[in-house]
Amino acid sequence: MNKEKEVRSMIENIEFRSNSEDEHFIEGYALKFGTYSEDLGGFKETILREALDNTDMSDVRALFNHNADHVLARTSAGTLKLSVDDVGLRFKAKIPKTSYGIDLIENIRNGNVNQCSFGFCVGPNGDEIRHDKNENIYLRTLKNIKEILDVSVVTYPAYKDTNVAPALRSIDSIKQNELEKEKLKLELELLK
Repeated sequence: MNKEKEVRSMIENIEFRSNSEDEHFIEGYALKFGTYSEDLGGFKETILREALDNTDMSDVRALFNHNADHVLARTSAGTLKLSVDDVGLRFKAKIPKTSYGIDLIENIRNGNVNQCSFGFCVGPNGDEIRHDKNENIYLRTLKNIKEILDVSVVTYPAYKDTNVAPALRSIDSIKQNELEKEKLKLELELLK
């Protein structure tokens, strides 16, 4: 499944709920619009509201730590509900009574786990990258997310071990173009 998957995490309070039928639910935002991430390895990124306008969210899984062996809920099973509002992508997941589900509930109750993440694929012309000379960092704006693959509850924000290769390749390409422009400018000056 090589779809150029990218993963992003954020610190977000996860809400825990139970009902009279002894079912457990967690809720939170997997992503928020209009805020910049931390440095993701040479760039920061933000997500535009319209980035989710045509996003495929038909079969999204809720996972623990992006681990496919720890499925918590799934949209196609009706145990995961996703909604887009002015803040971002909100989720509500019914947690199974599995060993890892029960462990996760206890860790959320205790405040040990409180962060969210999402896995996604960028659509055509889905991002824009520019260099901020003041901060000396590249800024990536996600404009079109093709598909949300998972929303995850995570122990650590995944920034340090996130797969950011697609974005870094784009930044490398921009840097190469900037170097070629500088080289051409120098050659033109030498010819004068």
